[in-house]
Amino acid sequence: MAYRDEHERCPSCGTDLTDAVVGLACVACRGLWVSPADVEEMAINMQIPPGPVDLPLTVDGNREKLACPSCREDMDLFSIFQVQVDVCETHGIWFDANELATVLLRAARGSG
Repeated sequence: MAYRDEHERCPSCGTDLTDAVVGLACVACRGLWVSPADVEEMAINMQIPPGPVDLPLTVDGNREKLACPSCREDMDLFSIFQVQVDVCETHGIWFDANELATVLLRAARGSG
């Protein structure tokens, strides 16, 4: 096993992310960090119709942007099934526990 000097940390609470079945998970706040390729695979496996990602949202001035766990740059807000999620276009999507549950529920119901 290779030693890593720096771990990817949860953008919400700073806890080291751990390997999950899909992506990396935060055991402290139950969030999930998913790469773009994994999001595409999830969409195919869940038979989500093409185009569930809406246009970028206007960021609420009172909301602090989260930093990408991979590159540490500020992420943008996107809407997936009318749920705001934090996205780094290069590295992936961050779902907090409530966002993930809501997106999965809406995807299962087919209400994009």
